[in-house]
Amino acid sequence: MSDVAEMRRTEPRPPCDAAPRRLRVLVCAFAVSPIGGSEPGLGWNVVSRLARWHDVTVLCSPGMPGERDFRREIADQLRAEPIPGLTFHFVPPPLLSRMLQRETLMRRRTVYYLGYRSWHRAALAAARSLHAKAPFDLVHQLNITGYREPGDLWRLPIPFVWGPIDGASDLGWSFFSIMGWGERLFYATRNVTNALQKRAPLRARRAAHRASHIWAIGGTNTEMVRRHWDREAESVIESGAKPVTGSARSFDGTRPLRLVWNGLHIGRKALPILFHALRDLDGGHEVVVLGEGPATRSWKRMAERLGIADRVRWTGFIPHAEAMAELERADALVHTSLLEGTPAVVLEALTRGIPVICHDGCGMGVAVTERSGIKVPLRDPETSIAGFREAIDRLAHEAELVERLSGGALARARALSWDAMSERIARRYTDVVEQRQAFVERTIGFG
Repeated sequence: MSDVAEMRRTEPRPPCDAAPRRLRVLVCAFAVSPIGGSEPGLGWNVVSRLARWHDVTVLCSPGMPGERDFRREIADQLRAEPIPGLTFHFVPPPLLSRMLQRETLMRRRTVYYLGYRSWHRAALAAARSLHAKAPFDLVHQLNITGYREPGDLWRLPIPFVWGPIDGASDLGWSFFSIMGWGERLFYATRNVTNALQKRAPLRARRAAHRASHIWAIGGTNTEMVRRHWDREAESVIESGAKPVTGSARSFDGTRPLRLVWNGLHIGRKALPILFHALRDLDGGHEVVVLGEGPATRSWKRMAERLGIADRVRWTGFIPHAEAMAELERADALVHTSLLEGTPAVVLEALTRGIPVICHDGCGMGVAVTERSGIKVPLRDPETSIAGFREAIDRLAHEAELVERLSGGALARARALSWDAMSERIARRYTDVVEQRQAFVERTIGFG
């Protein structure tokens, strides 16, 4: 009996004559859930939409050992809203995977990938069985997005695409001064390990050379693919914006700016950069700081020392609806984070027409453009402080800048929607398969 559990929904509607041929696509997505964010949310939001254009079969895990039940969450959603052309095959985690992938901090940082690697070997066996019964046109390694583990489906004798991939960004050594000693040790270790893994002849390099197309999150990951794997990659983000809910807003300069900062209070989120920028600004601009964390107490003391405590309001952890209400009242979102993918709060701001001030790095450097916000070079604390200070000052004093960037934010949110992302991926599938077919025909012709 097969060790692959299958969930199938209704047959797809036949495409119109003018539409491209519906391809049979195999997607490897370890984490998929219609109610989860992050990796599970990426998996669901992409594969559920790809079925509009192609017949999609998804290889995924039935859940995280001891934690998430992806199978049940997917089944509940499909019972409520069947998706034609979408099939799930759940690959049970092998024993090693179940042992090593439990969500504990120490295990996640040391042996998580050993368990994940074990699951991918089982996924390859399942893929070969499925492909032998009814061949696929293309295979896509979708998630988990880290570049260290490309899976094994690139070994199948069909076109392979990979991404979005992430994980190549380091935390700049010059920023260690604004973090605690524990975080310094962690990111120093990570930086060194990353430098070795990006250069080593890993399986990832072989998968990259097998790939017909690669998507990478932001400039650093794109550059890593080019420099260390000698391949080109398309720069993207790994999240999609929700439907636009806001309208263009304005600011006439007759009152202080209302700024919002949102995030977990840890060193790499770098709130001190904003505090130092505010210290040297006139105008009494107000900042609402959402969230809390290990650094909350020291950051509050810093605000006192810098003489800006009366301009900062701390909310602590509050319900999402209340946090979004705070965001709605803001003239701009200030996002000082140094290292992450594409923050959900950045996309939330864009969908509400709120300009974003952020570093020009990671996924946020792709999501935010010159028409939807102001990006600051990610070099060192001094450059960041000066850049955020100048950006805030521009919003306060340049006529109609807030209104212009607000309109751009709404347009950018529409371009970054899950629908738009999935359509681009679906078109890329068609391009890759057509290019492969044309190559085969030319080869046969010359033979």
